[in-house]
Amino acid sequence: MGRLLLLALTFCLPLCSGISKNQVLYLMQAGEIERGIHLYQDWAKENERHDFGILEQMGHILLRQGATSHDEETLLLSMYGLGIAGSTEGMELYEMGMNSQNPLTQMATIQFLSRLQEDEVEDVLFKAFSSPFLLIRMEAAYALAQRRSERVTGMIDSLMQKLPPFFHVYFPELFAMIGTPDAMGVLKRMVGHTHLTVRLSSILSAARFGRDDFLAEIRAGATHSDPAEQETCAAALGYLKDSHSIALLKKLSQSDNPNVKLVACQSLSHLGEISYREPILEYAFHKNPLAIPMLLEVPNTEPLLETLLSDYNFQIRVNAALVLLKKRNPKCVPTLLQMLIKDEKDLGFQPIYSLGHAMMAWKVIPSATQYAKKTQQDIPGITLALREMILQDALELPEEEFLRIAREVFKRKENMLVPLLIHLLENLGTEGAIQLLQEESLHAGAPFIRSYCHLALYRMRVEGPHKDYVYRHLKEERNHEIFQFREMLSWTDRKETAGSFLLTPEENSRLIIEGYQTLVESHEMEGIDILLSALRLGHEKNRFLLAGLLLKAIQ
Repeated sequence: MGRLLLLALTFCLPLCSGISKNQVLYLMQAGEIERGIHLYQDWAKENERHDFGILEQMGHILLRQGATSHDEETLLLSMYGLGIAGSTEGMELYEMGMNSQNPLTQMATIQFLSRLQEDEVEDVLFKAFSSPFLLIRMEAAYALAQRRSERVTGMIDSLMQKLPPFFHVYFPELFAMIGTPDAMGVLKRMVGHTHLTVRLSSILSAARFGRDDFLAEIRAGATHSDPAEQETCAAALGYLKDSHSIALLKKLSQSDNPNVKLVACQSLSHLGEISYREPILEYAFHKNPLAIPMLLEVPNTEPLLETLLSDYNFQIRVNAALVLLKKRNPKCVPTLLQMLIKDEKDLGFQPIYSLGHAMMAWKVIPSATQYAKKTQQDIPGITLALREMILQDALELPEEEFLRIAREVFKRKENMLVPLLIHLLENLGTEGAIQLLQEESLHAGAPFIRSYCHLALYRMRVEGPHKDYVYRHLKEERNHEIFQFREMLSWTDRKETAGSFLLTPEENSRLIIEGYQTLVESHEMEGIDILLSALRLGHEKNRFLLAGLLLKAIQ
């Protein structure tokens, strides 16, 4: 009976403005998506305009259908669509994403919720603490700590107590981020933890968040005999600029342990005792990898770093090049290119820490793919994050050096770096950057690069066939299979690299999404028409993500 009524409504009601739009929503609610969108397109063509109110309702209907689906891929795409739209009206849909049994869907839900400022977000994030996946509970704890939720301390403390003591090392940073009196009470308790690594993590977290009310405990720890504890406390005294501890730091600078000596000298340098930079220079000259990053804060160290660039040990060259990059010295470019471009060596990179975790350097991993499988570590993800960070920092180099790096990335078809590189060139916006984008838009044998360049040039309103290329490409790719997502790093890994490493589509999917986003941001009627045609005729599962773009288009 319902089907007959639907057919009667579709064919019998007149196509006047109000009635036809009601039919559109009725068809969409009934799951007749193609017919509903087609009917709307007919109405829009007849009236030569779009009705943003109807479009908004259509988008919400699609997202709700996706969120209530029993298919996990559809649910994930619906969460992504909600996130793209920045929708705050579908909080109950986010709850459905949080109730998913797929950790990737739960992760996506947490990440998109983290961008919203509404009070209701916390209630949904708290639901993640019932997830069977520890990684999801930790991500929710991190998201709530970032919001400085006044209600989360007890939940995080309860979660910590359920885990083995060696896991507790990840929690002090969360309590320090929250910063409330009850969170500080837990952190104070953790400074006296039975496990040394947890105590050290607690001291470092307190110091990095400027908690000088921990100075008594830190000064006491600096007098203990354990070198790792001395190192951590020496670093913490430097972070807190504790001038009353200069004598204690000078004593630690005479330690036989090189790590303790290095950190104490660095802290003394922070406190104005510049003569203590000499031991740092000496250790770096003798190629101590942990000393090299310290040269970033020491002026006039470029000659020493340039000397280290010629060392036979690639790991020394890597750490020297990264410091020179931060100092905006172009001599680092040849080494950076070796880090950015993949070859048969399959090099990866991993952060290594001193025992007290006060110092960090980068370790070079040959045959990184095999190493990652063997050790169950996400070396490819960490390596990609480092490479993206290098590209972002390289924008501060002289323009000709940045363009040199960009040309090599294009030449070697490093497609995983292309999306970020395109955006950097677009932001640079100089004549040289535009010329390079125009050259690469004609790059033979590299359709992915060509498409991204046309997309950027269209956004920059550069004359040429770029708009037509983008529109044609999107029409051709509307049947592209369901968007796939690359693995993302947990917050415990990503914080040392490029910062927020959000759930990101794989390259071809990302190109299509960015193409539609460009249509959305152009606010051209033709762009909305193409988006509607993709919703009607494209891959069914893509509809839910495109619905988010539709909502964004009419904001």
